[in-house]
Parts: sequence; C-alpha cells; structure tokens
Amino acid sequence: MKLLCVDSSSSAGSIVLSEDSIILGEVNLDSARTHTARLLVGIQYLLTHAELNLSDIDVFGVTHGPGSFTGLRIGLTTIKGLAETFSKPTVAVTTFEAWSEKCPEWQGILVPLIDARRGEVYASVFERTGTGLQQRGRGFVDSPGTILSNLDEEEVLFLGDGALKYHDAIYSQNHPKWKIIETDRFLGRSLTKIVSSRANQRLWIPAMALQAYYVRQSDAEIKWNVG
Repeated sequence: MKLLCVDSSSSAGSIVLSEDSIILGEVNLDSARTHTARLLVGIQYLLTHAELNLSDIDVFGVTHGPGSFTGLRIGLTTIKGLAETFSKPTVAVTTFEAWSEKCPEWQGILVPLIDARRGEVYASVFERTGTGLQQRGRGFVDSPGTILSNLDEEEVLFLGDGALKYHDAIYSQNHPKWKIIETDRFLGRSLTKIVSSRANQRLWIPAMALQAYYVRQSDAEIKWNVG
C-alpha cells in the first residue's frame, strides 16, 4: 500500500512517501514561506524520484489540526483535491496524535503542547499503557500557566514546540518527575506511522469528508462573530 502524507500544521512542513511502512522519501522544511509555494513542488519531487505517479497512491494522509489556520487549510485543500481527483481514501490525524507518536516508548502520561501564539498553547492529555494510547477528552487552548496548574499527575512527559517555548514555566512547577523531550518539529514520519496503521484497518474516510480540527476560532471568525 502506497501512502502520501502531508503535515502543514506549522512552518515545519513535512511530506512523506511510503510503501508498506517503508519510507520511500521525505521532504522536511522549516520555512516562513507559505506552504502554497512549496507543497505541490515537494510532492512532485518525491513522486518523480520514486518513479511514481499520483494515481499510484492508495491512501492520502494529512494532519487536520490544531495548528496554523492558514497552513492547515492549505494542506487539507491539497490532499482533498488530490484524493478526490483520483478517487482515493484519506486518513486525517490530529497534530496531538502525531506529536505523541514521536515518543512511542513512553509509558504513562503525555501532554503535547503546541504553540498557539497570543501567549497560549493547544494542549491535550494522553495516556499510553500496554493496551495502547488513549486521549483523555478533547484538546483545548489556554495559557501555559492555567494548563499546568490543572495537571496533578506526578509524572508527565511534555513535548511539542509549545513545551520548548514554555520550558521554564514547566520546570518551575513543583513536580520533579515532569519532563520535556526535545525533538525536531517535523511530524511527517509519526503521521505516516499512524496513517499506515489506520489504512491497514481500512479506517479511512472519503476526501469530501475531510475537515479541519480547530480548537479555537480563527481571527477572521472572531471578527465576524463580533461584527
């Protein structure tokens, strides 16, 4: 099964081409340039050098949020258009799940913190046990201080660009077993692992059913509601 997976939830974009859990190629680039200028070029680069066509892709995967509103729209629109054109299924993965998959060996509580700007972070609480990874409720957005004060678990692994940005706030809490893992910001490989697992179980959706997973409203929506 050939997969094409795209993450455009932040400036650190990823495109991964794989077949049966084997990575055929990937493009990772952290740039302030819009994903519009690099996404299709990167996809075509990977396909050309792998000697494949878009019609050869069996399943398209994408992160659908939370993250940059503009980046998410570009990624979802691109994947939706490609999948619909070739009548192929899609798998949508939250950025929380993709971040959590970057630490597959950790047993216990994981809290991905994603920089939401405005002095806030997107957050979600996961727990990994012998039976797998479970999310505790939906994601939310708030100030780091509020989120940290509401966590009472003794041992927690924090990850994500929000965890690195608010490093001092986390370690200032009276929790000696709270840890931050430092990793790169590219989610392509962890996204691909999740998409591969779900595709093998046929847990996919049609392209037209793809929707963004927003934890808070965009600036445009806020202004519209106020007006």
